[in-house]
Amino acid sequence: MMPTKTVRRRVMVLDTSNQLSLFDEEIVEAMPKASNIATERAVKFHAPDPRDILINQIRLEDHLKAVGLTAPLKMRAVLEPLSFADFEKHYQPGGRPPYAPRAMLGVILYGIVQGISSLRDLERMARSDLGCWWLSGGIMPDHSVIGRFVQQHGALLTESFFAQLTRQVLKATGSGTGTVAGDGTVIEAMSSRFKLIREEALNEALEAARQKAQEQPDQVQAQRRLEQLEQAKQQLTERQSTQAAKGKDPAKTQVQQNEPEAVVQPQKNSKDFSSAYKPSVLANDKRVIVACTVHASSETAVVPELLDRAQTLGRVDTALFDSGYFSEGTLRATEERGIELLCPEGQSLGDDWNKQSDKQFPKSRFGYLPEEDVYVCPNQQRLTRSGHYRGNAANPAYTEYATDACPNCPLKSKCTRSETGRKIKRYAIDTEKDALRTKMTQAEHRQRYRSRQAMVEPVFSQLRGRQGLQRFRRNGLNGVRVEFALHAMAYNLGRAVVLVAFTSLFSHLWHRLMDYYRSPMAFFVPITPRLDHLSIQF
Repeated sequence: MMPTKTVRRRVMVLDTSNQLSLFDEEIVEAMPKASNIATERAVKFHAPDPRDILINQIRLEDHLKAVGLTAPLKMRAVLEPLSFADFEKHYQPGGRPPYAPRAMLGVILYGIVQGISSLRDLERMARSDLGCWWLSGGIMPDHSVIGRFVQQHGALLTESFFAQLTRQVLKATGSGTGTVAGDGTVIEAMSSRFKLIREEALNEALEAARQKAQEQPDQVQAQRRLEQLEQAKQQLTERQSTQAAKGKDPAKTQVQQNEPEAVVQPQKNSKDFSSAYKPSVLANDKRVIVACTVHASSETAVVPELLDRAQTLGRVDTALFDSGYFSEGTLRATEERGIELLCPEGQSLGDDWNKQSDKQFPKSRFGYLPEEDVYVCPNQQRLTRSGHYRGNAANPAYTEYATDACPNCPLKSKCTRSETGRKIKRYAIDTEKDALRTKMTQAEHRQRYRSRQAMVEPVFSQLRGRQGLQRFRRNGLNGVRVEFALHAMAYNLGRAVVLVAFTSLFSHLWHRLMDYYRSPMAFFVPITPRLDHLSIQF
């Protein structure tokens, strides 16, 4: 085995040594400077203060204000109160001082807000972008340093620090978690469609990898390849079982060799099928993301996790979901947590919000009469009990209902193709589903539900369009979750800047209106100079 080569790179940081004597009196401010001694174990960090940076003998802060680039100033104000002690615990004293976690996250989050998430592009941005200098103090991390930082602190970024940053954003925006709206999307994985493989080819590749690993037991690459293919085999077996349970041919199931956790699924707004993941979010009425996670293939399976994460930030009273979440899992998750659920079974258009189908009448078109324990079909025929299934660990119990009127029914072609007639299965959860359907027919609840679209759907538009999240750059479900959490935190940071700015603007205009009532002539004083600090640019 070839010896591992240690790559040593020079630590780069903006040189401010020749600038300090020019404006000593002006640089000293009330805000405490960042300390290089950041932990009890006396780990020294590179944590330069951006107020020491001068541009043409003008302080960087004043320069950013003068040219209207005030977003970095507001972002730093949000990040400044946060604690980075949990990050700093991972570093050992001695050796070359590492970059401060606060500065590293400043580079990463500021870059993602601008649509820069490539490690090499972040490296270039850190060396040239003035706004980035204000958030980072002028550090210039190498792309590999940024990558190792994200990998080392993945658990913190997806859990405790995400919650801490979100609390700060909620405080800054004056919003909460009372009403949340959920949604998900499909994002392509970092893999090639040419690496898709079926069972027969996978078994051949796995056998070859095992033989090579036995012949070269010290070869790290061979062992990693074997582990990767074994994981792919496990994923393929699980998916084949799922497909067989649905009555589909398991032999057609494919798995990605290099990205086995990704699932081949249809892409949003496209007819293409690609290996992808499904990220999901909960957003509040100010479009702040209060919870996020990623699942390989399901949006509804993560609802309990999303609600639990949101509840750590505050009380959740109402959850709004679209028709794709009209399921037992969503109903149980909200009921167990004492959360009101507003969720239609079909599209929230027109007067009929029930599920629609061109193939046959959906189950919702059959009214259930609990006092008689019968169903009434669209042709007003009664379906009575015809059978019962006790259920097992994989499939729930249900009662079956049928009628003898199907053969001569004029609506049969729109209802069923079965020669024995239409059958309806009633599950235990159908009582809750019927109640929710009835609830969603009421004008009051419909009006409340209509806010869902404006709360959560623009979130993914921003993530895709502004932040460039068209495809994940990290491999594996855990890596993808870290990457999506960084995008969500960057989004929240940008959202805080916008909301705080507009709050300040409305507050300013309100005071100007009060000035008008006190002195009408004061209202006509030019207000542009006073609004310079509200400009938002990235």
